[in-house]
Amino acid sequence: MSRARVAVFGRFVLVNVLNTGLYWGLYLLLLLVTPYLVANTLALVVAVLVAYLANVRYAFGVAPSRRRLLRYLVANGTTVLLRTAVVWVLVALLSLDEQLAPPVAVAVTMPAAFLLTGWAMAERPDRRPAGTVAAAAA
Repeated sequence: MSRARVAVFGRFVLVNVLNTGLYWGLYLLLLLVTPYLVANTLALVVAVLVAYLANVRYAFGVAPSRRRLLRYLVANGTTVLLRTAVVWVLVALLSLDEQLAPPVAVAVTMPAAFLLTGWAMAERPDRRPAGTVAAAAA
C-alpha cells in the first residue's frame, strides 16, 4: 500500500473512530426509548451523514458532490446492512451485551467500509470516446 493510501486510511480510521463515539452515544441514548435494532438503525443514519462530511473533506480531501453523496449512501447502505446483521448476530446468537455489540460490529466491518468509501469518493473516469471534446469544441 502506498504512503498516500496509508495516510488516507489513517484519516479514515480517525474519522470513523470519532464517528463511532457519536454513533455509540446516540445508540445508547436511543436505547433508553427504543428497541436495540431501531436504536441501531437511527444512530447509524445520523452517523453516516456526519461521516460523509468528515470523510469527503478530511479523510479523502475531495469536494462534496451529489454524485459522491449518492455513491456514499449506497456504500454506507451496504455497510449499515452489514453492521446491523453483525449486531444481530452478536446479540441474538452470541449473547453479547446489546450495549457492547455496536463498536464490535464497527471494528469487524471497518475494512469493508474503507473499500466501499474509497469507491464512493473516487473520481469518475471520463467515459466519452476520445475526440469528443475536440469535436464539440470545433
